Amino acid sequence: MPDALPCAIPCLRLILWLFAACLSAAACAPAAPAGDPAACKIAFLLPETKTARYETQDLPNFRQRLMELGFDVNTDLIYSNAHQDAATQQQQAEAALTNGARVLVLDPVDSDAAARIADLARSQNVPVISYDRLIKGSAGVSYYISFDNELVGRLQGEALLAALQQAGRPEQPVIVMINGSPTDNNAVEFKRGAHRVLDGQVIIAKEYDTPDWSPDKAQQLMEQALTALSNRVDGVYAANDGTGGGAIAAMKAAGLNP
Repeated sequence: MPDALPCAIPCLRLILWLFAACLSAAACAPAAPAGDPAACKIAFLLPETKTARYETQDLPNFRQRLMELGFDVNTDLIYSNAHQDAATQQQQAEAALTNGARVLVLDPVDSDAAARIADLARSQNVPVISYDRLIKGSAGVSYYISFDNELVGRLQGEALLAALQQAGRPEQPVIVMINGSPTDNNAVEFKRGAHRVLDGQVIIAKEYDTPDWSPDKAQQLMEQALTALSNRVDGVYAANDGTGGGAIAAMKAAGLNP
């Protein structure tokens, strides 16, 4: 497909402007670059639904910005959610390419496995924007757009320390760390940032990575920690709302007030 990439460039510029507008804190947004939305199909591939933000914030905001840029989201947007299954996401990406996607905006289920998607897109001269989570190990990623994830972890750790102090916990409180998915680069950076703040300030009695960011698995891990520690826990670091909800459910089931 030798002509695919030149045709995709205006579309790619529009999408990058979209993200710049969404992420910018400036009062005035920049003018949209030239391009023909009608000539562009965009695939927006999200990883899961257990984290509420994907369906309640990311997708509606993405659709809204596309409409503001002149896209018809009924025909120009190819949306799929992989429900935390890397193989499903691979199939969805392949289908999007078959259906004429000129740009893939991909939030990967698995940062390493998604390299196959980026490689496939590159072979068809389709740019890939790694959205939110980093796609690792592929030269097919054109752009990576995310938060400063290590800073997020540091802020989470600082919030936990402040809450422990406000609650009058001991000088060296005992905590459990419920991290995110080990296959998600964001979770790795969250954990690194949190450790920079928490190490030496608390006793990390138990620490777990949560496969697939699963709230149910987070609850099971927290139950294991409470059993091992005889419920003597002063606080919990949880990497996102889902893992936090799982930890809270475990604590309530154990008769604790989180």
